[in-house]
Amino acid sequence: MPQIKALCAYLAFLVLSVSVVHAQAAPAAEKNAKAGAVSGKPNVIVRDVKFLQVALGGQVNKWNRMQVELEAKNNPDEKALNKRWLDKVKVTVTQIYKTASAKPEDWNYYRSTATVLTLEIGQPRSVLFYLPGDIVKRDRINKEPDFYYVELEVAGNEEPVFDAKGTLVAEQQRAVSRDISQKAKFDAAKDAADRAVSSNSGMLRPQYMITYFDAPVAVPPSPEFIREDTPAR
Repeated sequence: MPQIKALCAYLAFLVLSVSVVHAQAAPAAEKNAKAGAVSGKPNVIVRDVKFLQVALGGQVNKWNRMQVELEAKNNPDEKALNKRWLDKVKVTVTQIYKTASAKPEDWNYYRSTATVLTLEIGQPRSVLFYLPGDIVKRDRINKEPDFYYVELEVAGNEEPVFDAKGTLVAEQQRAVSRDISQKAKFDAAKDAADRAVSSNSGMLRPQYMITYFDAPVAVPPSPEFIREDTPAR
């Protein structure tokens, strides 16, 4: 009999404990849901991507320039001193050029990264990346890559390009070239690039690593950068 009473008391304790946990979890879940609704907004988007061939300084061959126009939309940091500014936006671009080979492993892959110091909300700025003219001529590549994609990070958190259903996020349409805008094709292109891009490490360069002057009239407004003078992998 004492054993039965002890068992009943133990079961009652378990029920009470579960009730308390649920009662405590409910406000936390509601708080997390609200936070998720805010974080669900894009913090920064790719407004446009443009490609141009430009003559830099006294260089003989024209360089390929990739312009990535960004716009900060939201600052998720509740402790930010000024929520009108979004800090430390990391931009990684990958370019893929086909060759005469039908095998993706034989194509040319170039990648570069730049970290923007800060972006004012609603004020577009362009980040530029350059591929040296000698490489353009050597690899016989066109002004525009066959495929490209732009990856963004804010404070170390990756900005989603595809939603949970595998659909390209509407605000990030320009972040991925049209031919790989389907999730399966994008994943295949990214996998190939991740495996092959190291062979051309350091060739595609962010604008702050360029020592030659671009034509001033053709250069769009750019942000300031956190210097990272090492090749992106």
